[in-house]
Amino acid sequence: MNNVAAQPDKGTLLTWLQTALELELATIPPYLVALLSIQLPSNREPAELIRSVMIEEMLHMALVANVMNAVGGHPSIDRQATPQYPLQMMFEGEQFADRQFPINLAAFSADVIETFRKIEEPQRLRPQAELMAHKIKVPALTIGEFYSRIVALLEQLDQSTADGIFTGDPANQISKDYYWSSGGDIVAVHDLVSAKEALDLVISQGEAAWSILADGRAASLGMPMKMGHYYRFSEIAYGRRYQDTDDPQRPPTGAVIAVDYSAVYPIKPNPRGRDFATGSKLASLNHSFNQRYTAMLVQLREALNGTPKTLYTAIMDSMHELTPIAHEMMKIPCGEDSNLVGCPSFEWTE
Repeated sequence: MNNVAAQPDKGTLLTWLQTALELELATIPPYLVALLSIQLPSNREPAELIRSVMIEEMLHMALVANVMNAVGGHPSIDRQATPQYPLQMMFEGEQFADRQFPINLAAFSADVIETFRKIEEPQRLRPQAELMAHKIKVPALTIGEFYSRIVALLEQLDQSTADGIFTGDPANQISKDYYWSSGGDIVAVHDLVSAKEALDLVISQGEAAWSILADGRAASLGMPMKMGHYYRFSEIAYGRRYQDTDDPQRPPTGAVIAVDYSAVYPIKPNPRGRDFATGSKLASLNHSFNQRYTAMLVQLREALNGTPKTLYTAIMDSMHELTPIAHEMMKIPCGEDSNLVGCPSFEWTE
């Protein structure tokens, strides 16, 4: 792909924003499955960390949609945009072979947390390359770098367009009137400044470390949910909290977090609807889950395309409907000879 500075193009911008929307959507089912697979009260702290990240990914979708609407785009959520698992994330270049990995629907485990860390890995830890996600080419090695390039393209296009590029209908914005401030504050986008504010929030929540005070201590480590997603997952991976004197480039050295990878439901990874026997309880529950999941995505599409009042229903009410179905599936064996239990397949269902 050509360098952004050499050939700024609004079509490229809209494609990148749609890709960003799909990337945010793609992380939610794996995070939710890992969370629901935990057998509480074990792993309460890891569960809270995973949940906090998942909620912020929902905010990120709304922020990306606001930027897209502000420049006259139309966020698309349909069968094509709905991810299938395992979702392959591939990074070009042999030297980056360790950055080619699948994202699975799977139970909470050390491997799953390591995958989550790879998804959220900060750009400063990696040299520049190109990322492949699903079948869409993203011109960056990390998601944070990808967003930084979107910001750069927004700046170039706004400066090079006579009347600017922020010509979208303000009525399509998700504002504080329609977002419940879970995971952070929504930013209504109407110009370059607000667009940068929205995307900077996505970048900082995803991979930012922490600011350092004059005395050398970290500014926000007393508030673990303020750390970037990478560092929250690192706390789970290492089983420790970060201290305010810790180096973000090194493992945390603070208080121990209780992590028990055996206290989970042994769910079937990456299930498909066809995996469950026709007429079985699991097949019926999975179909019911997918119907509600699809309805949630349709409502979300409506919310992001001019009907913002449906956002709360799309996410909060639907999540409350989906959770008990998933938990019921996770208590039913996949078959007489199987040690695995069910898991929803998150498939688009007409």
